[in-house]
Amino acid sequence: MPIYEYKCTKCNRAFSVLQRVGATEKDTVCTECGSNAVTKLLSAFSCSSLEGKTFSTSAPARGFGGG
Repeated sequence: MPIYEYKCTKCNRAFSVLQRVGATEKDTVCTECGSNAVTKLLSAFSCSSLEGKTFSTSAPARGFGGG
């Protein structure tokens, strides 16, 4: 099961939840205040796979081998 990141619009807390694939905001409650007013966040991992393109901010231009 994937880990999804959410932000509560009531208490402003960001949190992660291990949920089934396809889970939505309607399936989620804030781990701090119990509110169901949450918004799913776009994580860095999700961004790296958008439209089949990959992005890297930590790998050197010539790869990890150096030289």
